[in-house]
Amino acid sequence: MSCPNCGKPTDKESRFCGFCGSPLTPPQAAEAAEPAVSDAAPADTAQEAPTEAIASAPVTASTPATPTAPTTPTAPAASAPVPDAPAASAAPVAPQNQPTQQFQTAPAAPQEQPTQQFPTAAPAAPAPQQTATNPTVAALTKPESIATMGAGLGIGLAAALVLALLGSIAFFFAGDNLEGTLSDIPGMSSVSNMLTDSGGDYNTPNILQIVITVLVMGISGSLNMTTGASGFSDYSDNGTHLCLPVGLPGIALMLGAAFGIYMLARKHAVHFKWTGVIGSGIVGLLSGLVIVVLAAALPLSAGGSYGPFSASVSLSGASFRTFFMAFVLAGLGALAGYALAQYAPDSGNVFTAGWRWAHRVRGFVRTFVEAVAMYGALFLVLGLIALIAVAASAGNVLAGVLLIPLLLPALPFILHSMASLGGISAAFSGSGSGITFTLFKLTGHFQYAWALWLCFVLFVVATLYIALRASARNMYDQYYAKWENTWKAPVAMMAFWLVVEFAFTSFAAYYDSYKVSLTVPLWYCFVAGIWMFAVEALALSFGPTVITSLPGLWRMFVGGTVQQTPQNVVDYVKACDPQFGMPKAVRTATAVPTAQMQQTMAQPASAQPAPTQTVAPTAPVAPAASAPQPIAAPASPAPAPVAPAAPAVEQKPLSPKAKKTIMIGGIVAIAIIALGIIYGVLSSTVFSAKSVAESYVSALAGGDYGKASSIADPQIGKDQRKLLSNSVAKVDSATISNPHVDSVRTSNGTTTVAVSYTLDGTTINETLSLNKSGTRFLIFPNWQITTPLVKSVNVTVPDCAEALTVNKVAVTAKNAEKNGNVWRLRLYPGMYSIAAKSTDYISGESTTFRTGKQNESTVEVTVEATSKLESDLEGALNAKLDKCAESTKASPASCPFGYNIYDDDEYRNFAWSISKYPEINDIDLENGSFTTKSGKAKLTYEWQIGDEWKPSDTSDTFHANGSFAIKDGKVTITFDDDGYYY
Repeated sequence: MSCPNCGKPTDKESRFCGFCGSPLTPPQAAEAAEPAVSDAAPADTAQEAPTEAIASAPVTASTPATPTAPTTPTAPAASAPVPDAPAASAAPVAPQNQPTQQFQTAPAAPQEQPTQQFPTAAPAAPAPQQTATNPTVAALTKPESIATMGAGLGIGLAAALVLALLGSIAFFFAGDNLEGTLSDIPGMSSVSNMLTDSGGDYNTPNILQIVITVLVMGISGSLNMTTGASGFSDYSDNGTHLCLPVGLPGIALMLGAAFGIYMLARKHAVHFKWTGVIGSGIVGLLSGLVIVVLAAALPLSAGGSYGPFSASVSLSGASFRTFFMAFVLAGLGALAGYALAQYAPDSGNVFTAGWRWAHRVRGFVRTFVEAVAMYGALFLVLGLIALIAVAASAGNVLAGVLLIPLLLPALPFILHSMASLGGISAAFSGSGSGITFTLFKLTGHFQYAWALWLCFVLFVVATLYIALRASARNMYDQYYAKWENTWKAPVAMMAFWLVVEFAFTSFAAYYDSYKVSLTVPLWYCFVAGIWMFAVEALALSFGPTVITSLPGLWRMFVGGTVQQTPQNVVDYVKACDPQFGMPKAVRTATAVPTAQMQQTMAQPASAQPAPTQTVAPTAPVAPAASAPQPIAAPASPAPAPVAPAAPAVEQKPLSPKAKKTIMIGGIVAIAIIALGIIYGVLSSTVFSAKSVAESYVSALAGGDYGKASSIADPQIGKDQRKLLSNSVAKVDSATISNPHVDSVRTSNGTTTVAVSYTLDGTTINETLSLNKSGTRFLIFPNWQITTPLVKSVNVTVPDCAEALTVNKVAVTAKNAEKNGNVWRLRLYPGMYSIAAKSTDYISGESTTFRTGKQNESTVEVTVEATSKLESDLEGALNAKLDKCAESTKASPASCPFGYNIYDDDEYRNFAWSISKYPEINDIDLENGSFTTKSGKAKLTYEWQIGDEWKPSDTSDTFHANGSFAIKDGKVTITFDDDGYYY
C-alpha cells in the first residue's frame, strides 16, 4: 500500500508513513471517526481558540492550517510588518499561539487507529499473551528494534574509530620526526639499526594499538601505564594513570549512535518510552564492552632488550572509567536519536531533526539550547584560531591541526570559561596545591592577555544577541515571558557546566601519590548561571524596547521565534505518547488507561486494543457506530478511565495567591541552598588560608610588591620599605617564578602554609604562618600572614659612598639600618643588582645578589676613584698645604712640615712657602685615605747671635698622608699626625 499523503510505498503493518509521518488510517474509518476535542492542553497555555482550530483541522491539502500562525514570523502581526510597538498587544496575538499547536490535541484518527487496524480480534485469544509477555520486552525483541540498536551501535563505533584514526596521525607524525632526527646521527641510519646492529632487539606499537589508545583517550577513558625493567635494576610500576577530556572520537561515538538510531527508529516507529530508553542503555552497555575488550586486547606496548638487560612499557585503556564513559556517551547519543525520532520525525537525518526540534521547542529549553549552540559555535571558531596561532608561533602548524581530534571540544570550553570571567585551575602534587588562572590574574603577566579580553568582548556581544532573540521569542510566545520562569535556564546551564567540567575539560595524570590536573574550576557553574540569568533578565526588561526601536534589525532576531510544528508531527507524537501535552493532574488520572494503550500498541495483531475514550479523559468518546469496536472484550479488564479521572478533574486548582506563595517559598529555599553552597565554596577557595597564600606568592612572582605588602605587613619602618616597591621588580629576572602552595596545616589555631618557588633555577621552600583576624564581608574569615617573606641583606659600603642603587632604585642610609659602614637592607625574595651610586668622584661596580632561604646575607660593594677625585683631592691637598704655609710658627699645627727649635726666644719672624707640592701616590676608597710622594717646604726666619738678629732659611721634605671625605659634592682632607717628618 502507499501513503495517501506523499504517495510513497509503505509496509502493510505500518501505522504511520516512514517518509512524512502521516497516519495510515483508511479513509472510511477517518470519515466515520468523530473528532475528539481534548482539553488536555497544558494549563499554562490558557488559550482555547487555537485548540479548537487545530483539533478541527484535518491534515489534508484541502484544509490548510490556520493562516494567522506563520512558520517563521516576519512581523508581530499581519497588519504590522515589524514589531514597531510591543505595547500594542494585538500585534503578537496570532504568532503567540503558534507554538502551542504542538501541545494541544491529538486528532481522532491516530486515537482510533489501533481500533481500526485490529477490528476482528478474537475475544479470548489475547488474554494468555498479555499475561505471558511483557509489552516492553516484546517491543525490544522485535527485529526492527534489534536492527535499530545494531545500527546505533555499529555507526557510533565506526565513527569513533574513524576520528581516532585521524587523531593517530599526530602520533605517526611524531614518530617519523623522532626517527628522522636519530637518523641524522652518524652510524644511526635508523632506530632499528641502532639496536639490531649491536645485538639488541626492540618492538614498537602497531597502528591498531595506537588507534585504540587514541580512541580511549578520545572518550575520556583511563589509560593505565605499566613499566618494567630487568638486568640493570629490577623495576616495575603500575601506578601511573592518565585521563583526558572527551575529544572528537567521543563526540563521534555519541553522534554516530544518534544517527543510526534515528535512521531506523523513525522508519520503524520505535517508541521513545520505554523501548527507546532501555534500548539506549543496551547500546551504551554494548559500546562500553566492545571498547574495553578492544583496549584490553590491543594495549599500547613498546620495549627493548640488549643481552641481559630489558625494559618495557604498556599503556592499557581497559578500565572501569573507559567502560563508563563509553556507556554514557553512546547511551546519550542513542537516547537523543530515539527522542528525535519520535518528536521530530519529519527530517531525513538526526542533524536536521535536531535543528528543527531546537527551533520548535519553547520556554527555557529553547533559551538554554540556543545559548549552548551560539556560545559553542563562537568559541569553537576562537579555539581553532588560538590552536593554529599557537602552533604557528611554535613553527609547526601541521602538529596543531593534527591535535584537533584530542583538543576539541576541551579547548573551546576552557576558552569560554576564561573569557566569561571564569578561569582554569591547575593542581600539582599529592598535597592538592594549585593555582587558578583568571582573566584578571593573567592581565599584565601574559603577553596575549589582550586576546582573552577580545574574547570577553565577543562573549558579551553574543550574550546580548541571545537575549534579544529570547526577547523576540517572548513577543510571540508570551506565556513564558514571566519573571517566575527566569530561574529555569540558569539552573539548566549550571547543571550543564557541572557535566562539562567533569567530562569535557578535565586533564589528569596520576603517579603514585602525585597528581597533576587541569580543569575548569567547580565554582564556574555559578558564573555560567549568572550569565544565563542576565540573558533572561535582559530579554524581559530592555529587550522589547531595543527590538521595537530598531526595526531594521528584525531579521537578525526573528530566528529566535518558535517555528510551527506540522500537524502530522503533532499527531504522530500524540499517538506514540497519549499523555503528551496533558497537565500533571490529567496525566495522573489517566495513568491506567495510558498503560493499557501502550500495551495494546505493543501487542501483535491478535491483541485487543484499549477503548478510545482513554485519550480524552474529561470527555470520553463512545465507540462510533461505523467503526465496530469489541467493547466487551475480555482482553480489556481495566475499568473505564472516567471514574479515576473524576477526583483529579474535580480537584480545585490552587489559587494565584497559593501558587505565588509556593513559588516564593521554593525560590527562597533554592536561594538558601545556593547561598550555602556558594558560602562553602568561597570559604574553601577565595577566602581560605590557601587562597591568601596563593595571592601573596603570586603577587611576589608578578612583581606586584605593593599588593604583597597589603596582603602581609612587612613589619618594618616606612623608610625601610623603599626596596619593597614595584619599581625594584621591573628589572628582568628580578622576581621569583613558579610559585606553588604545597600544603596547608592547622595546629593550635595557627595555620602553616608550605610554599615553594623557583629563583635562578633553584627551587626554594618557605613557610608562611597565618592567623584569623576578624572577618571579611561580615561572614568570611579574614586571614593574615604573620611571617612575611622579607629578607635581610647586610651591605658593606665604603665611607665615600653616599647612596646605593638596588635594581636601579637609589637608596640612602636613611632607607637602611646603618651600623658603621654596614647597611642592612630589607628585600623580598629575588635577584638584585647592588652597586654604589656613581658620582663625579666614584664609580660603583655592580654585584649580583640572590636571596636564599636564610634571612641574613652579606654583600660587599666595591668602588673606583674617578680622575676628577684625583684632581680635586690634589687641589684640596695643595689648598691645605697653602693654609699651613700661612702659619708664622716654626711647626704649624696639624701640618705635615715644621722646624724644630730649642729656644723660642732665639728665633723670630718665621715664614713658610711650598717649594714643591707632593703628588698623590694612592687613594684607598674603602677606608677613605690617601698617601703622597714627597714634597718640600721652605722656611725663612731670624735667629739671634748675641745682640744681633741675622736672617736665615731652611727647607723641609715631607709626605702629606691623610684621610678624605666627600660631602655635598666637595672633598675635604685631614692630615695624619704621623704623616710627616722633618
